[in-house]
Amino acid sequence: MEYFREIGSLYEIDPAALAGMPEGVAAPRLLEVEKYGKRRVRYTASGREAIALALRSFEEERPEAAKRCLLPAYMCDTVFFPFERAGWEIFFYHVNRSLEADGEEVESLVEDIRPGLIFIHAYFGVDTLRSLRPSLLGWRKQGIRIMEDVTQSYYLKEAGGEADYVVGSLRKWYPVPDGGFVASDEWLSPGELPVEEAFTARRLKLQTEKWEYLNGKKDRRERQAQKASYLQKNRETERELDDYMGVRGLSGEAAHILQGTDEAACRKRRRENHAFLYGRLAGKARAVPILDAGEDAAPLYLAVYAPQREELQRFLVKEDIYAPVLWPLGRENRDCLTGEERYIYEHMLALPIDQRYDERDMERVAEALERFERREDSGGGMSCGNTAPRETVGIRADANDVVATGHIMRCITIAGKLIQAGRRVVFFVADDSAGEMLDRAGMEYICLHSDWRRMEEETETLRQKLREQGCTKLLVDSYRVTRDYFEKLRDICRIAYLDDCFEAVWPVDLVINYNAYHVRFPYRSAYEGRAKLLLGTAYVPLREEFDQGGRRGERAALDGKFHILLTSGGGDRYGALEGILSGIFPPPEGRCVPEGRCVPEGRCVPEGRCVPEGRCVPEGRCVPE
Repeated sequence: MEYFREIGSLYEIDPAALAGMPEGVAAPRLLEVEKYGKRRVRYTASGREAIALALRSFEEERPEAAKRCLLPAYMCDTVFFPFERAGWEIFFYHVNRSLEADGEEVESLVEDIRPGLIFIHAYFGVDTLRSLRPSLLGWRKQGIRIMEDVTQSYYLKEAGGEADYVVGSLRKWYPVPDGGFVASDEWLSPGELPVEEAFTARRLKLQTEKWEYLNGKKDRRERQAQKASYLQKNRETERELDDYMGVRGLSGEAAHILQGTDEAACRKRRRENHAFLYGRLAGKARAVPILDAGEDAAPLYLAVYAPQREELQRFLVKEDIYAPVLWPLGRENRDCLTGEERYIYEHMLALPIDQRYDERDMERVAEALERFERREDSGGGMSCGNTAPRETVGIRADANDVVATGHIMRCITIAGKLIQAGRRVVFFVADDSAGEMLDRAGMEYICLHSDWRRMEEETETLRQKLREQGCTKLLVDSYRVTRDYFEKLRDICRIAYLDDCFEAVWPVDLVINYNAYHVRFPYRSAYEGRAKLLLGTAYVPLREEFDQGGRRGERAALDGKFHILLTSGGGDRYGALEGILSGIFPPPEGRCVPEGRCVPEGRCVPEGRCVPEGRCVPEGRCVPE
């Protein structure tokens, strides 16, 4: 049986790479670090130690500055460690599902918190900070320093220019036992950084063991024992990195390997791998690229949203492909995340594309993803035919200070039934106002960052998101739609519209009006041959706690009493429900209307009932206004 090399996971080190290493290896000269244009560079054992060195330098140079830092809420928890250990206060700003920050929110936080430092991070080889970069210069003029982490975007041309400190992890990019750096025009703390040779030796041992595992001629059982050994050692050394409180320098072994690395060739191979795999993911619903990085991108990984992430990860492991989750949720930020950030943490998967692999390897990854795309949802087995993946239905609705919550609530009910029927549902909302309701209901949602009053302006963004999520149908629940809005979406998916008003004949595929008053409008003649109609109370999206079988023509009774649901939405300003209830259940004779309670004009009261003045009227007599 042909043995496929594994794709992903820990970098292996060929022992030959250390041959001929001289004594006292000087710090490497890396062109990708020099491109940041900083006068000073110091190399450390890891990226987090590079952050620690930058913080130390900041505090020594600016002892009067506030030790408060703004960081993105979506971030590796190990980034928080240096700040906590140095006694910094951490505050968070938020990113959306496109991994972009809201500049207005960051501006507001800067004004409120007055941080000494702002930490920024461009994700997965894309300048996700481009909308924020114009503000950085202004904040720097206010005395705030900027630290940019390039660990996911080391090759990105746009990175680093506005930052006072550029930090990154080199061991994420190259086969080295250790490696990080800080580059700055600011003063960097002097003094020789210690090198822990024992730690370096342990890292080298496990990485050369992996090389032997991949390239040796041992049988399957021996290879499995080797793998278990180096994976255990890797976990141990990662815990050592987490627990280490100081700042170490780059080892001679790492400097030697880096000095001999052709960074241009590595960048080229990553770029080609990324472009190949990105192209093969077009139209996929189970591995949707998060960012359109462009042809020149050479990121750390190709990041995708995977609705069935754990299942996909297990499937890939069986194919000898190891795609990590970035990142585990940290205790520092877990309580402050938005719904979109929780979605990122719960669905992001990183596909390996690094320079160890060529197009044949990327073809293997692509074919594995395509096989997973064709899998049936139930049973976990492979499909025998061309069974389509689970259908994804989009719902476009809002709730805010103006738009009643009933729109979102009824759509949540509909979404629940769709999910029970085996569909995946994704809500699309203009802003985060409905986020808490959707989070409580456990619904996926995407914020369009649009104006709910001018929906036509969001169509290009919505088209992109519908494609990314693989939506084949879209339910729209809004009074702000226009004919052009629907026309611009019809080629993406089939459209259903919840229509309470019959203000126009819409270019949609399905119209729903579950109100009894639908009979006032000529739906059938207007839509004949144009759209399917679901009209009348049989289609009320009733929540399960209210559904006792009434819509099936049954009468449900509990303890011998009938239960009746009366609903008026959020706008019963005239007390209609109270009038209905008082008519169905009149108070006993002699009971008076409470003092101060008004009876509307034309309302009749039975004999013996009292009016606000306390004056009784004969049966059938009406109360004046």
